[in-house]
Amino acid sequence: MTLAEWLESFGHFREIDPDGHRVTSVISTGNVARDDAVIESDGWRFENYDRNPVVLWQHNADGPPFARTIEHLTGDNELIARAEFDTEDAFGMSIFRKIRAGFINATSVRWLPLRFEWREEGKGKDKKQTLFFLEQELLEWSFVSIPADPGALIIRSGAALDL
Repeated sequence: MTLAEWLESFGHFREIDPDGHRVTSVISTGNVARDDAVIESDGWRFENYDRNPVVLWQHNADGPPFARTIEHLTGDNELIARAEFDTEDAFGMSIFRKIRAGFINATSVRWLPLRFEWREEGKGKDKKQTLFFLEQELLEWSFVSIPADPGALIIRSGAALDL
């Protein structure tokens, strides 16, 4: 299934489901992030994560998860995940309300690098070394205030994606 087909199966980009307390987000892209690193989308490994699909706030592993991943899909340039919130968790529901109201818009991933390389990017004075993660294990993803990857955003109605 392509990324566009997957998104369409949820009904015209209605990706914040207030009744099911679910949110669909781009959690990583294959673009250069603010830390000058690139995470290759086809390099994600989920075997361990799928057994413990936690979603956190700001990568805080000291607190309990308030949501879990119920689906994920790797597209050509994006990793997309759908979180289901625990309606009995007061903190999680406050995050859900802030997402729904548009106060929280971003996500971020934590991963274990399995294979990476440095590549020279750019030309002339813009030339620099960029770290490319080629294969990585997803440990968790979080809703965050400011993402390292500017494209790691909650999908909202009418959102344009690089499909």
